[in-house]
Amino acid sequence: MRVVSEARASARARSTGRALPNGRASDTFCSRSIKTILLLLICLALCIHPVALLAQTSATVTVNFTPGHPENRFIPSRALGAGADGHAQGETDRQLSPANIKAMLSAGLKPLTYRLRTELAGEAWHWNPNGRWSDPAHAQGYWTSSSKPGRPIHVSYGYRLPRRGNTIDQANADGYSRIDDGDPRTFWKSNPYLDEHFTGEQNSASPQWVMIDLGAEKQIDAIRILWAAPFASNYTVEFGEFVGEEDLSQRLPTEWHSFPHGDIAKGNGGNALIKLADAPIPVKYVRIRLNESSGTGPKSKDIRDRLGYAIREIYLGTLDGRGRLNDVIDHGIGRHEQTDIYVSSTDPWHRAIDRDADTEQPGFDFIFKSGLTNGLPLLLPVPVLFDTPDSRNGRRTRWAVREP
Repeated sequence: MRVVSEARASARARSTGRALPNGRASDTFCSRSIKTILLLLICLALCIHPVALLAQTSATVTVNFTPGHPENRFIPSRALGAGADGHAQGETDRQLSPANIKAMLSAGLKPLTYRLRTELAGEAWHWNPNGRWSDPAHAQGYWTSSSKPGRPIHVSYGYRLPRRGNTIDQANADGYSRIDDGDPRTFWKSNPYLDEHFTGEQNSASPQWVMIDLGAEKQIDAIRILWAAPFASNYTVEFGEFVGEEDLSQRLPTEWHSFPHGDIAKGNGGNALIKLADAPIPVKYVRIRLNESSGTGPKSKDIRDRLGYAIREIYLGTLDGRGRLNDVIDHGIGRHEQTDIYVSSTDPWHRAIDRDADTEQPGFDFIFKSGLTNGLPLLLPVPVLFDTPDSRNGRRTRWAVREP
C-alpha cells in the first residue's frame, strides 16, 4: 500500500510543478503511518519517563491493527497547525520578516493559534498599548486596554507584577516572590477579583493560600508572618504529606493537616509570631490557608486595595529557649536566592515602569495582516490569571467591531 503524507506530497508536487490535489490520499494517513506514529509515541514515552516507568510494576502493552484497514483518519491540513508566541524585544520583527513569513506559509500548515507568554510569566498583558490606568496621575494601578479601533497594533508587552507571590514562572523564570525577598517594604497581595465582593461567594468557601516548599524535611514548630493590609482575620497553618501509593509525577502533598496550634480564628495582622506545635514536626511543605479577610487597606477610593490578603514576609522554623525564631527560609531577590513559594493568585496591580522587554507579543493586527492565519479564524487566548475582567472584555469587543 502506498502511503503519502501531505508534506511528502507537497514536496513531490513542487518538484514536478503539479498542484497538490485536495481531499485525496495525500491528505490522509493510513494504517502504516498510524503504526509508525504509535511506535514513535511509545519510544518517546520511554525516553521522557524512564525513571517513572522503571519504578512502576512491569506490564505488557498490546497494539492490534489490521493492515489496510485504518482505525481512524485525519486531514493534516486541518488537524495540524502553527503557533505565534511571545519573545524578547525585537524578536517579532526578526522572526516575522516578509521572507520568513513566505517560508512559513510554504510549509502548508493552515490553522494558527496565538500563545500568550504573559500568563506563563505571571505578568499583566497590555494587549493594546493604548488604554487607561485606574490611577492615571501616577501611571499605575489596574490597566484596561482600549477597545476602540485605532492605529494597528504591531506589538504588545507584558508587565511584571510588583505584588508577585510565586518564586517560579513558566516563561523566563527571572522573577521572584515578594514573600521571602528579604524586603519588608514589598508585599504579595492576592487577586482582589477573587474576593467575595466580586464572586458573591464567601471567601472561606474558596480560600486563597500560600504554600512553602522547603526542599527537604525541616523541623518546624513556629511561624512569623509580617502582614500588610488587608490581612487574614481567620487563617490556618498546615503541613502536607503524601498518602497512598507513591507517584513520581505527584509533586504536591495529597493531604494537608493543621498544626496542633495552627488554627487562628481571630487574627489581628501586624507582626504575628505563632507557636504551631509543642514539639517540632518534620515537614517539607507548609501552607497558610486564608479563610477571611480584614477588608482593611490604605486610604484609597479603589475598593480593590481593601480586598484579598497581603503579606510582606514569612519566617518559619523553631523557637529556641529565649523565644527567638531560627528561620529555615532563604530570603533574597532572585529565583535561586529564595525558598520556593507558590500562591493561589496575584494582584494584577502594576506600574508603567514594570514593562518587561523580554515578553513581547506580536500584535493582533500584525498577525492578521501577515497572512499567517490563511483566512481562517485565529485561536485567541484569554488572559485569566493576571489580568482584569474589563481588559479581557475590551479585547473581545474590539475584535467583534473590527471583524467583517
